[in-house]
Amino acid sequence: MSLALSVLVLPACKSGANAEAVKLIPDEAEMIIGMNPKAISESELYKAFGSEMEKESDFKEAMSAFKDCGLEPKNIEAVVVGVKASSEDFVAIVGAEGIGKDETASCIIKNIQKMNGDEQVADVTKDSGHKIIQFTDGRAFLVNDNMLALATTSWEDKIGELIDGKGTPAIDNGKKDLYGKVDTKAAVWFLADVPSEMAGGAAMLAPEATKVKTVIGSLDFSKGLAVDMVAGFGSAEDAKAVADAAQKQFDEVKGMAALIGMSAAAESVKIEAAGSDVKVAASASMEEITALQKMGSE
Repeated sequence: MSLALSVLVLPACKSGANAEAVKLIPDEAEMIIGMNPKAISESELYKAFGSEMEKESDFKEAMSAFKDCGLEPKNIEAVVVGVKASSEDFVAIVGAEGIGKDETASCIIKNIQKMNGDEQVADVTKDSGHKIIQFTDGRAFLVNDNMLALATTSWEDKIGELIDGKGTPAIDNGKKDLYGKVDTKAAVWFLADVPSEMAGGAAMLAPEATKVKTVIGSLDFSKGLAVDMVAGFGSAEDAKAVADAAQKQFDEVKGMAALIGMSAAAESVKIEAAGSDVKVAASASMEEITALQKMGSE
């Protein structure tokens, strides 16, 4: 869905708005992604490296889609994305003050259509009690004055039902356990089922790694960069085998970290099996990240 996919370049959600937006992700979603724009934009990491991204023409164009409609991207409070890759279904829920008002929503949709080279038509109409903007490959729901939801055609009815409080969102059924484990207050977070065709690529780590079922993760930018990930397997035996193999491979290259000034980051790496899960955590300070960046630019 070209229109909805354009939303992926946008900043996303505060934890409070995130909690409301994620309720509109249908149970069929295989992956859910969220971000906290305030935590990202105010972080030292973004201040150090974000300026380069802001120079990119695609980024500037995406931001102008909102600025031209009187909405500062930094004021976006929520974007939560749900995806079913196997069928290319997609929904993106965007929350910001005034974004769901007729004129603003229409303006933003037209700007995104323009970005994609599509015909710019974004009339606000009503269907089954919902204010909508219909386009060729999906629909935008003006959920309320402060929320806009963009969905692919086959998910239109599902999103409409969830808006009405009917149906079951992913976080209350198929993704309930994963959602309960992931840190949704982090700058970036995600949870997903792992399709078998992707799991096969993990064989280079260990044969048991191909049995991975799910993955969750989060990125924290408050003190440099901290990464937490959890991979779910079918059994504790598989998880331990994968954790042991990952630890062995890491130990073999750990000594190289000192050569590039990342000794502390290497020491922070933790790999462990916890029941049928494999947990991985790592962090790097701004000093290490900056030094590594300087080394790469020399």
